[in-house]
Amino acid sequence: MSSETFVTAIFLITAIIAAGVLVNAVFPSIYRASETFVSSSQEMDDRMRTDVAIVNTVMNEDDDIAYIWIKNTGVNPIGEGLIPRFDIYLGKTGEIRRMEYEGEGDNPSQGMWKYHLYDDNSNDLWDRGETLEIVAQSSISVSEGDRITFQIVLPNGVRRNIDFSVV
Repeated sequence: MSSETFVTAIFLITAIIAAGVLVNAVFPSIYRASETFVSSSQEMDDRMRTDVAIVNTVMNEDDDIAYIWIKNTGVNPIGEGLIPRFDIYLGKTGEIRRMEYEGEGDNPSQGMWKYHLYDDNSNDLWDRGETLEIVAQSSISVSEGDRITFQIVLPNGVRRNIDFSVV
């Protein structure tokens, strides 16, 4: 009888040790996978709550400067500090160039862009319903009637584009 008890005790101890080893081996990978899923769902939620609409565009052939007005139509406000990190693309169809952010001032230099935020409540956020004006100077000369493509890409990957004609 005591040999059966001894064998049973050894099997029980072996099973407990095996279960411990299995948990220690599997739990970290499950934890890492769940972190990935949580992070991905937060990024998707951010993208779904962020939206913008390009409401108007003007570009004159005289100065190659484009004026683009964009409305925040999403639920998420966008911090004014993020606006310089936007990717702005502008150019004739087939000759689009990425523009560089230039900073403060009136008209941007060639191949550069600036912005003006019409911040209705002065909270340094681009809130829902507020308008952002992008002023960009093309690095390519344009003529009346040329088709221009403008694209904006926000840091979270939300993007909008529009084609318009030079006047």
